[in-house]
Amino acid sequence: MSVLKIQQTYEGIQEKKKLIFISFLAVMLIINVFVDYLFTLLRNSSFYISESLLFSSYWIIYVPVLFLFSKFIKRTEKSELKLTGTIAVIAIHLIIYPALVWLISYLFYDHTFSYWQTFSFAISTYFIKTVIIYGCSLLAFILLNKKTQLSFISTEEEREKQKQNFINSIQISDNNRKLLLAVDEILYFSANSPYINIYHPAKKYLYNGTLKSLEGQLNEGQFVRIHKSCIVNIYKISSIQSRQNGDYDIALLDKTIVRLSRNYTKNFKLKYKLKMKD
Repeated sequence: MSVLKIQQTYEGIQEKKKLIFISFLAVMLIINVFVDYLFTLLRNSSFYISESLLFSSYWIIYVPVLFLFSKFIKRTEKSELKLTGTIAVIAIHLIIYPALVWLISYLFYDHTFSYWQTFSFAISTYFIKTVIIYGCSLLAFILLNKKTQLSFISTEEEREKQKQNFINSIQISDNNRKLLLAVDEILYFSANSPYINIYHPAKKYLYNGTLKSLEGQLNEGQFVRIHKSCIVNIYKISSIQSRQNGDYDIALLDKTIVRLSRNYTKNFKLKYKLKMKD
């Protein structure tokens, strides 16, 4: 699997995790309101969806707290600190929840719910749930971080392996002389059948071959096709300007302007995004 595909797979997994998490919270919120409704039916009492939603805000608090908790676990190596952090977020969640209910009811409701009354409700109703969810989250974050680290190591190994397979220089003929051009110094290649134009900061050279055959020998993380007849070194790009029609003008370090065709935009943007992260 190429580095590019590994990155795409990793980003896809991250998006799926976010979607699953948000869907889980939405389902729990709906279930919470539905249970409240059934409870009022059993007790033959009135059901107020506004109050049910207010007290269901317990689930909304997970969004920011779990996000911060995941960052904390990722940056913390000691198990003791991770356990302490888990206990802390459980306490924080149970403290924030009644404060949030009090604030929202104070601002938007006719009746303001007492902080301590809601706190007692939270302890009796949500304490076990909170401990289980954050405990499971701790284990999940630890496992996901290990998986991410292994994926990163695999990606780095893949990059090193690919670097060994890529050409570092190209031999060309210039006025009956044989020259070796460092691939990293080349700005871009363009088709000039049956040759390839090599645009080097020093001058333009001719190379006997095809873009397709050469493309397979170049580092795909550094050289990307922007047109059916052009491959550019993304590390030699100074700026990109849209033509407002799907195409783009790419300015290189030597002020040359080359066109990025709309048919190659998606692949180019992905590789250029990876380059910006390096």
